[in-house]
Amino acid sequence: MGRTRRHILISEIAASALADKLPVVVRAELMAKRASARAVLRLFTPDHIVLHCWGGDDRWYNLDMRLRGPELKAKDRADTSRAAKAVRLDDKWRSFTRHLSNKPKRKKQSRWPSRPFNRKGKR
Repeated sequence: MGRTRRHILISEIAASALADKLPVVVRAELMAKRASARAVLRLFTPDHIVLHCWGGDDRWYNLDMRLRGPELKAKDRADTSRAAKAVRLDDKWRSFTRHLSNKPKRKKQSRWPSRPFNRKGKR
């Protein structure tokens, strides 16, 4: 006996999961209008937890689906300025840190400049 109904589309599953992140009133309105899964998906955009320019992956564990709006735009602007500042600081200090890493290591200096006596007495 074969399957009696088709499988559930991944877009429908994703829309259902994302609808849980919506405010209750907005979710109820979308359900009353019987909005399409695509309409629900368009309300969200992926946001990197660890910024992509700092080595963050494009995998599910580094992505947070955020509701589009002015708060997300402000966060994007702040992320962009933080990443640009990090690049500027790296460029500014790169030669200095490279110089420090190539500097020869100094030998650890003893507390006693010289010992005219034996360290341990004879037994």
